[in-house]
Amino acid sequence: MKPKAIEKLIFALVGILLALFLFAWNPIGLSTSTSRWIIAGYIVLYAIYGSIIDIIKSKKGGTD
Repeated sequence: MKPKAIEKLIFALVGILLALFLFAWNPIGLSTSTSRWIIAGYIVLYAIYGSIIDIIKSKKGGTD
């Protein structure tokens, strides 16, 4: 498996576990709106992380 595929698989699994934790179990009693913002923030942070990695790879001249 390629490293990029493993990275995306881990992102998806963590996202699913986070969603289950916030929506199904909800141990800290967050509202649905707050839970949605946390999930959206997780997705945005992953997108920023991916962009930074791409910029670093393009500066080094590496390919994936």
